[in-house]
Amino acid sequence: MNRDRKTIDHDPDEPPRDRTGNGLYWMAGICVLLVWIGNLLAGKIDWGSVILGALTGGVFAIIMIEITGNKAPKWMR
Repeated sequence: MNRDRKTIDHDPDEPPRDRTGNGLYWMAGICVLLVWIGNLLAGKIDWGSVILGALTGGVFAIIMIEITGNKAPKWMR
């Protein structure tokens, strides 16, 4: 065994990660989901639904950009 292995220095007084903004993402996701369910139950799948799909994709993309810090994972490089 190599006893000269480098170790990571951790600050014991380091504050926890700020996760206060995650509730907004959940609320946005739930609202979009409810609108989708409403459209499906009402039988209104039309151009408005297409726009709703684009909105859903946009919200998902924004959430993923915020979570990843707009950096591609190593497996995608």
